[in-house]
Amino acid sequence: MSVGRTRALGLCLPIIVGLLGVAAPAAAAPSLGDAVSLYRQQRFAEARTLLETLAASQPANAEASYYLGMALLREGGPSSLDLARSWLGKAVKLSPSNENYLSQYAGVCLLAADRDNSFSLALEGREAMVRAIAQDPGDLEAREGLMRFYAKAPWPLGDPAKALAQAADIAKADPRRGAAAYRSLAEAFQRAGLGGQAQLAAETAQSLAPGRPQ
Repeated sequence: MSVGRTRALGLCLPIIVGLLGVAAPAAAAPSLGDAVSLYRQQRFAEARTLLETLAASQPANAEASYYLGMALLREGGPSSLDLARSWLGKAVKLSPSNENYLSQYAGVCLLAADRDNSFSLALEGREAMVRAIAQDPGDLEAREGLMRFYAKAPWPLGDPAKALAQAADIAKADPRRGAAAYRSLAEAFQRAGLGGQAQLAAETAQSLAPGRPQ
């Protein structure tokens, strides 16, 4: 075959491909696994970009909504807390039995409630945390979050007795962690002027970790 004929065939190939309806290979679409990998590498801005595309194209994908909410939260920014709450709330609606989604959503609600001094957000966060613990009683982080809420929230949301009950459950599962929980309660109660509860929490912490000075 001559050089001229080779060049002519090369020029005709795009036309032939088009007539046959053969499409050029497209770039692979980003996957949820790619986005989660970026999130776990703490590359939150890159993860968010992928997750925004995935969440838009897969509106019923609870995991995409969850990781988008978490990426927004970790990335930070003026509206990160509100955006994270919105996406985590969507994940909870799509998968209401997922304890991790509930726990993270509850934590964000409580942060927003503290920022805005919002009774409704505090109540929403508390209820979500209670539901998360009901689904997984062994989630000590959720128990610690609920314990702090009961210890610090004003009446009628706060309840020192319920805070102490959460600390007791933490101590049953992990005495060292329980001792730390009781110490934090002792400090919170002392600041709130609850001397009797503060003393009880401090004494319980000491009994769980007797070698540590109070």
